[in-house]
Amino acid sequence: MPNGPTGEPRTGFQQDDQLQQLREQGRDCTVITVNGARIQGKIEAFDRFVIVVRTPAGKQSLIYKHAVSTVVADSAK
Repeated sequence: MPNGPTGEPRTGFQQDDQLQQLREQGRDCTVITVNGARIQGKIEAFDRFVIVVRTPAGKQSLIYKHAVSTVVADSAK
């Protein structure tokens, strides 16, 4: 049984698997919100309610999952 990012047991959560993979690989991604805003950077952390993205400028963005439309992994260069 896989654990969530804070160690709690989680099963059947595709979003956690995808976010964990992006975080572990340190891949750049773009988070697109329901109102069309785009936040680019690396996933630093996440839990049941939020995603923390570190932007290329070094700032952290805390994004509530209910505001997320899409998470896109950027192309490998």
